[in-house]
Amino acid sequence: MYGVLPPLLLALFGAWCGTFAWGPSWQASLAAALALLGTLVWIGPPWQDPLRLGTTGRLIPWALWIAAAASTWASPVPRAGWVALILLPAFLTLPGAVERCWRRERDRRWGLRVLALVVAGISLWALIDWLALGSPRPAMPLGHHNLLAAWLVILLPLAALPAREAGAWRFAGLAAGGLAVVAVVASRSLAGCAALAVAALLAFGFRAGRARQRRAWLALLAAALLVSLVQLPRVLRIVSGADPSAQARGAYLAAGVQGFAARPLPGWGPGSVPRTAAAFLAPVPRVNPWGESVGDLHSLPVQLGYELGATGLLMVAGLAVLFFVRRIAEREEGRDPALLLGGLLGLGSGAVAALGSGALAVTALPLAAAVAAGAALAGSGRGKARSSRLPVRIYALAALAALAPLELARWHYDRGRLADEAHRPVEAEGELAAAMRLDPQFPLYPMRLALLRDRTPEGKGAATRLALRAAREGGATPSLWLVAGILGYSAQAPWASSALEKACFLDPFSPFPPFYAVLADRTDPEAPGRGAQALLNQPRLAAAVFWESHPEMLARALTIVRGWPEVDEGWKQAFLTAVPPPGSLSGPTLRVGVQIDTEDQELLSLSAFRRRPWPTEWRLIQVRQDLWDRLHVPPAAASQGTSLRFYAAAPCRRRAPSGQDLLTR
Repeated sequence: MYGVLPPLLLALFGAWCGTFAWGPSWQASLAAALALLGTLVWIGPPWQDPLRLGTTGRLIPWALWIAAAASTWASPVPRAGWVALILLPAFLTLPGAVERCWRRERDRRWGLRVLALVVAGISLWALIDWLALGSPRPAMPLGHHNLLAAWLVILLPLAALPAREAGAWRFAGLAAGGLAVVAVVASRSLAGCAALAVAALLAFGFRAGRARQRRAWLALLAAALLVSLVQLPRVLRIVSGADPSAQARGAYLAAGVQGFAARPLPGWGPGSVPRTAAAFLAPVPRVNPWGESVGDLHSLPVQLGYELGATGLLMVAGLAVLFFVRRIAEREEGRDPALLLGGLLGLGSGAVAALGSGALAVTALPLAAAVAAGAALAGSGRGKARSSRLPVRIYALAALAALAPLELARWHYDRGRLADEAHRPVEAEGELAAAMRLDPQFPLYPMRLALLRDRTPEGKGAATRLALRAAREGGATPSLWLVAGILGYSAQAPWASSALEKACFLDPFSPFPPFYAVLADRTDPEAPGRGAQALLNQPRLAAAVFWESHPEMLARALTIVRGWPEVDEGWKQAFLTAVPPPGSLSGPTLRVGVQIDTEDQELLSLSAFRRRPWPTEWRLIQVRQDLWDRLHVPPAAASQGTSLRFYAAAPCRRRAPSGQDLLTR
């Protein structure tokens, strides 16, 4: 039965291979590619105008792909856009495949029934995980409450359609709709709740003229108003400026706007946000942690403009508007007007939710949107369109061939990660070297290989070269420049200071770039200022054994801390009182350092590169244990009296070029 294929795809992606945490594994990624492209090979949707946009509009998807390809070619990080370019035609033609699956009434009926079960199952999973397992909010299996809410609001109007049936399946539709609404409201996702309210208003607007259903839609409208009231306290916190999440989103949006203004026409390339956005981000104290990996800009329109430029953004907007116009014109003439309306409501809800999320790399969301678009096409269809299936099948097979080396490299990466966890370093190095040969421009592989080879004296030279290669391929990824700078310092490479300067500019809250910049060039007039920045970011580094052999450097750094502008005076007093006089330290030592992909830090591999986390503790700095344990002064950024822009006085921020220069020079 062709009709159950779309909901089965939704179940596969929504419960496993398209989710945030599980999707990056090689098994899930391979399953996603095979399922998506295999569907196109099997169904063979129309290729000339899969979205039925008309004689002129049919060119927009092609133009969008060309714009994305041009943006990738001009990008400083072109590798970031390869998978997007390969799979963009698949997602643009998938609605045509869904339409073919749901042409017959029997197939549509069974497809919607299974879809209701899928949505009910995912909603129930999220609620059980929240209530029984103690999760802060319903988020599983998508992995984040905003992702879950967006996925549910896209599919909710379709999942509720079996409620119009007279038999037992009516209860499946009611259960799916009710559980989805409860899960979205419980998630406390502002964008998701706003999408629910908008969907209710649109549904009421479309149906208000039908007297028999007026009461039902009025009840839905009342529910939407109730949802709005639930979010009222959050809205008031946002308006008052007291909501940390809104402050972080404001920083991401500001970075996106600044990046768009720096390159308004071509954009920075598809998938470039995780590797370039740090160049434009002004982190907010007490909100943005150091070492943060910005996976998306938390607003799809801003992210599309940032990555594709004005040309790509206008094409996406034109495609969406034209699709809605064409479907609304067919609303009363198609096979199933209610299905058409459900698809459009789902897409409209998804558009509202996308204002607060730009996580296109979590493929469960674009797949859900493609199914909703296909439902609208199936509901508005007027007959069986004839077209050759061969071009789409040729494309799908070519896409599989293009993805094969990238997926094989991912397989080697996962094997290397497991080998390292099992304390088999030689095997792990071999796996990463194989991944690099298959996908030489992917930055994470050489960085990981550099960390492995740095463990042995004979591998340190190669590790330094690999780390610099990874940093250059990674564009503006702070962690990559930090690793390169530290390894460059260890090898006394002439470019080490420059790499550390970039790492400091990209992540001004991190204590490690300025501290290692002091080690790399102690004669630089800015060295005491860098030491002061390291102490502001991590006061416990005052316990570093390095200061014992350079007490004058510590004294100058503390003097600069005392006069650092826009830092809370109470914090300064507490810190300066807690630091003992130079030369008074003694006792046992321990080593502390950089943590990558650990639980208490941002997951670099997962957020920036969509790979499974590889926890690493790189213990580098020798400190006096007694002082380290008793120095509990928090970073200066955590103090309420510290200004939002206190880091502007840091040497790396004052002397550094603009973010655009950092990416393009």
